[in-house]
Amino acid sequence: MRTVSCAGSPVATVLDRQDLEDELQALRKEVAMLRLVNAELERVVVRDTLTPLYNRRYYISALNDRIHRSSRHGAEAVAIIIDVNHMKRINDVHGHPAGDYALMHVAKLLSQAIRSTDIAARIGGDEFALILDGMNADRGAAKIASLEWLIQETPCLFGDAELPISASFGCTPISADDSDATIIARADEAMYEQKRIRRFGS
Repeated sequence: MRTVSCAGSPVATVLDRQDLEDELQALRKEVAMLRLVNAELERVVVRDTLTPLYNRRYYISALNDRIHRSSRHGAEAVAIIIDVNHMKRINDVHGHPAGDYALMHVAKLLSQAIRSTDIAARIGGDEFALILDGMNADRGAAKIASLEWLIQETPCLFGDAELPISASFGCTPISADDSDATIIARADEAMYEQKRIRRFGS
């Protein structure tokens, strides 16, 4: 510390340059730490605990955002519900670690197959959900066909075992007069209808 004067009178006490730099460096470290803490809090609040996808809470919020966009701007989007088939059998035969690995495998495929503007979430035990922007029912059905093929044809290797992975899909457009509950109910109904037709179990 040093005292400076003007016209012979003391006017201020200031930090020397090194003290000031040390203070700034400490502040930078504190800001960086706060950013890390905030990022971790965000991850806990909006991300699924097993996969890198969003969680159900975030998905519901995103659905309501798309409903608002449809009401204000007529923006098109579809919601897709995905249920991994035969998860009970995988857990019973190969164990729950294999089941978790299968879910992470599907999550990775979904996240790689959609655009950065779309939403992928895990909303239940073996249930995933997507929001695809700028799509109508026909384009949503075409996307489902490609995702179904991708999941079924991409090997899921767990140790020496290849896990039998497939999924059932339900798709519905998001419209201005929807609620998040009606969207999920319609997509669920379409997904379970596919399960019934193809005789997929849980």
